[in-house]
Amino acid sequence: MTNRQGSTIYDVAKTAEVSISTVSRCLNSPSKVNPETLERVQAVIHQLGYIPHGNTGPKRHRHVGRIGVFSSYFIPAPSMTQRLQGAAQVLHSSHTEMIVYTVDSPDQLEEYLNSVPFTKRVDGLILISLRITEPTAKRLAESGLPVVTVEYDTPFFPSITADNFRGGELAGSHFVSRGYAPCAYLGQSEVPLYSLHPNDERQRGYESALASGGTGLDPGYIRLGEFDYQRSRELAGELFDLPVPPRALFAMSDLQAYGAIKAARERGMRIPEDVAIIGFDDLESAEYMELSTVSQGLSESGRLAAESLNARIADPHRAVGNISLDVSLVHRGTT
Repeated sequence: MTNRQGSTIYDVAKTAEVSISTVSRCLNSPSKVNPETLERVQAVIHQLGYIPHGNTGPKRHRHVGRIGVFSSYFIPAPSMTQRLQGAAQVLHSSHTEMIVYTVDSPDQLEEYLNSVPFTKRVDGLILISLRITEPTAKRLAESGLPVVTVEYDTPFFPSITADNFRGGELAGSHFVSRGYAPCAYLGQSEVPLYSLHPNDERQRGYESALASGGTGLDPGYIRLGEFDYQRSRELAGELFDLPVPPRALFAMSDLQAYGAIKAARERGMRIPEDVAIIGFDDLESAEYMELSTVSQGLSESGRLAAESLNARIADPHRAVGNISLDVSLVHRGTT
């Protein structure tokens, strides 16, 4: 094989002495081409080392070696990084490049989903923590581009999810087992409609476990705010400054739990002797902080998403299904 870098479809047509449309048919519909002509064109393709670009050609030639990852702007960087690390391990082994698109508005999400599938620059998409409408999901599915969602279960695409309700239950049950009361909750306020809002399920699971244990969650011990370390520090401070401060606090994310730890230490509170704290995510930094937390397998979700997408690319007719990851409570120094 000569392997002339940069050979084009025009070079193939000229060398094989056929039209460009004939070369195109050889690539896309070989069964519709005269066998002798097909053999001649394929020989020239091999001779020139021509590689079809984009999604041109039969399935084995279509891959461009890139996948796109769409994520919400509101995802904390550490959790997103861990998911991407998990995906990267799989994609690296399959020699696939990862392109990350950050979404910060509904219009931008719609623009991406309406254009990217037809640019022929990616082999598939992973959508992380994004809520898409049914018409958009249907249109995306009809485009033929393989898609996998993370944290969003939809009948149109394979999905990787974690049981947020169960995670909240684990935190509440642990506090009940230790006899901690009163208990507090530090969560997230409203987020954009296009971004997922796991706060509600985590809070419901937490409240359910506390109620079952006879403790309950007083509304006065609930604080919701921006997904931000400094704001979480302020809100936790409000809870710790109450006439009767909470004996235990569950934060819907590790990042918010870090803010609570800082607020407690600023007030001279001992952890866990004066206040026990549990987070959610099990970030890599949680071990350094000695934070007890609910693990949802961030790296694992990224790995499974990439594996599922690779399988979908290899077989577009593969059945759609959901993988629900187990959540577990990781005990460390804050409880």
